[in-house]
Amino acid sequence: MLIYFIYSAIIVISILSYQVYSNLPQKGLFEKILSLLIITLLCHTIFAALFRDIIPGYKYVDIGAPFGLLYGPFLYFGYLAFKYKRVPSRTILVHGIPFLVMTVIYIVFLSSEFIRFQYGKLYYIVLYSMFGLSWILYPITVLLKGNISDFLQLDTKRLYYYFIILLLVLAAFIIPTIMSTFIDKYDVGKPVSGVTVYLIMMIGISMIYNYLFRTLVSQVRPQGFPIPNPSIKRGEAKTYALKVNQNEKESPYKDRILQYLEEKKYLNPEFNIDVMVRDLKLSRPLISQFFKDYFNQNALKTINALRIEEVCRELTKEDFDMNIDELALRCGFSSRASFYRNFNLEKKCTPIEYREMILPNLH
Repeated sequence: MLIYFIYSAIIVISILSYQVYSNLPQKGLFEKILSLLIITLLCHTIFAALFRDIIPGYKYVDIGAPFGLLYGPFLYFGYLAFKYKRVPSRTILVHGIPFLVMTVIYIVFLSSEFIRFQYGKLYYIVLYSMFGLSWILYPITVLLKGNISDFLQLDTKRLYYYFIILLLVLAAFIIPTIMSTFIDKYDVGKPVSGVTVYLIMMIGISMIYNYLFRTLVSQVRPQGFPIPNPSIKRGEAKTYALKVNQNEKESPYKDRILQYLEEKKYLNPEFNIDVMVRDLKLSRPLISQFFKDYFNQNALKTINALRIEEVCRELTKEDFDMNIDELALRCGFSSRASFYRNFNLEKKCTPIEYREMILPNLH
């Protein structure tokens, strides 16, 4: 009965999680990756419930399924989506090759009773060895390469650490099981305990739901992100602290782009030039060229410079009383290293030093 409760819990929480995702006003690439993971967990659970416990005699259909090869890549794709705001198609293809190859072999495995009886043990050993390697290598790669401690969004940081721990726990559980198959007589039910694995999956989907729910609450009741000011009239261009090219030829899109910047959507950590392209319905090359012509630098540097100016405006307030990391997050930076690097490039000092320099002028 316990396994049916776990199946039911995963299915219900998955549906609720996807419902919360659907209601998010702003869906970044990271959230889209999570939505695909939710669908994968839901399909995996329904598949397991049907062939492992509901339909008798087909346990091998679930045990031989290569779903486990998807979870390591999902962790890596989520890292890329959060840190770089993009996941190249080539990267998806490369990391999806093990799953695609094993899916083809799995179909052959299911279609031939002879192959199942003659090569079943070899197939399970190879498949679950790949699971173990995937669940070890991807978390280690993200830990070593990702510098997750640098993330300013605490909910995201917490979610990453939890998923890394869950994958490593799965790996620690499955590797001894694989090794035992070399010694003991093979049993089709032995490669993995359904209760343990699906209990971990239930914990995982619960954490995803918690993250998405907290994200929904923060987006519905935003803190620190300015909303568009309807009182700003088209054509009233702001005087930026950044250097602008006064000799720049008049662009038909100048007022439109500057008006968009007035809305300060760049203070959302999920903002990038792709968001700007979508909102303005202008081509990426056109927007990039405008930034080079008008601000004498590329779009990314300009956006980060505008974020730093917003940070400085907060630092110059006499009643400023906020954690610097929280301020950086509210002004559009998702990475601590990126914030301090850009601040030093713009102001040649740290935020604390800047605050100390302007304090005498506040009295």
